[in-house]
Amino acid sequence: MFWRPVPVVLTAVAVLAGAAGCASGGPEPAATPKPSKGAATSGPSQRAAAPDCTKAGPRDFDGDGRDDVAVGNRMLSGGQVSLLTAGRLVPLTIQDEAADAVGSSVALTRVDADGCADLVVGAPYTKVDGKGGAGAVYVLYGGGTRPHRKLVAPEPQENARFGSSVAAYGGTIAVGAPLEEERGARAAGAVYVFPEGADARRISQETEGVPGNSEMGDRFGHSLALGPLPDGRLRLLVGAPDERKDGTGQQLGRGGAGHAGSVTLIDEVRAERYQALKFDGASEECAYGAAVAHLPGDRWAVTAPRCGTLQVNGTSGPVRTVSCQACAGSLSALAVSPDGRLAVAWGDSAVVLVPDDEEGVRDQVVPTLPGGNWPVAFYGSKLVFGRPRDTPPLTVTVHDPATGTAEEVAIEGGTGDVEGVGEALG
Repeated sequence: MFWRPVPVVLTAVAVLAGAAGCASGGPEPAATPKPSKGAATSGPSQRAAAPDCTKAGPRDFDGDGRDDVAVGNRMLSGGQVSLLTAGRLVPLTIQDEAADAVGSSVALTRVDADGCADLVVGAPYTKVDGKGGAGAVYVLYGGGTRPHRKLVAPEPQENARFGSSVAAYGGTIAVGAPLEEERGARAAGAVYVFPEGADARRISQETEGVPGNSEMGDRFGHSLALGPLPDGRLRLLVGAPDERKDGTGQQLGRGGAGHAGSVTLIDEVRAERYQALKFDGASEECAYGAAVAHLPGDRWAVTAPRCGTLQVNGTSGPVRTVSCQACAGSLSALAVSPDGRLAVAWGDSAVVLVPDDEEGVRDQVVPTLPGGNWPVAFYGSKLVFGRPRDTPPLTVTVHDPATGTAEEVAIEGGTGDVEGVGEALG
């Protein structure tokens, strides 16, 4: 599957048709307000009746034959993860009192072989072995017939924020710990890979075969994506949006350079020895690598939200650039559909790019929706947008590009004086 091999620039007018503007701000800073402590999640537990997973699709957690979307919100007391299923938003329960900031990151994948999709949930403020903020990840098995699995770093670090990002493909799970220290460099960041049936592996910019240097504030592992290459290799993309252009060798100080950012590609993350490529951001202030996505074939996408750009890349370099200058400084998120569509969300605007083999089909511009257009996930033929800036009632927005209509779906039993839901979708 190929994308149009010519640069295409969408002006602010095109991208923001019907939009009032974009949210201010940029990628989440290294030090974020800590959510209040409490129960791991609230709401009813997973359904007691075991579903028929033989009818499940790749994104079907509950076995009803329809796609689902995982919805996370770490700002609820202890955090929250819910499932958007059949037009309902149902809270799920993790039975672990230590779990904290549940739902900071989410991903759906088939970890086991029962047919139902499984849910990978990050909880980066969880205390592990007495270390606050070391972080944990929980695997909830589709169908609710197995107890959850808890993943932690083999040597947890305090405030490493393991679980701030997650990515999964089949039985392989990748977990970002973007504030982990490396060789005296605070918040240099690291990634942990849990291959199916194998021990966890730690990857940093000091790992053999991985280019670059682990430096203070890089936040290597802030964003992650996993996906198969045409020859069967499993590629891992790692974003480090705060990496600086500060010369060769490891710099332990912050230096004066801006946040150019970078993306590292490891083309077989299950290999004994890694071979990787590193791509640096062109501008010192664009935070290249804030969001990354794997695309069908040998393609990948990355955002530089402080400059309002999206880049789609192939083996020979960039094949498409989308620019929203009015979105510069906003948050960004990416989502990929099973048929290869790529959605980019900028806070108060979004666009869905179509592969170039769909001749005559135009990219779809999404108007500004109530609660904003960030983050984003595909929900069958529809789109889901989170509403993390809203006050109760706790809802997400489901948008149908075919009709231009949108509806709000509220969490069942969701109450409390908290911010809205959907800070993470997957």
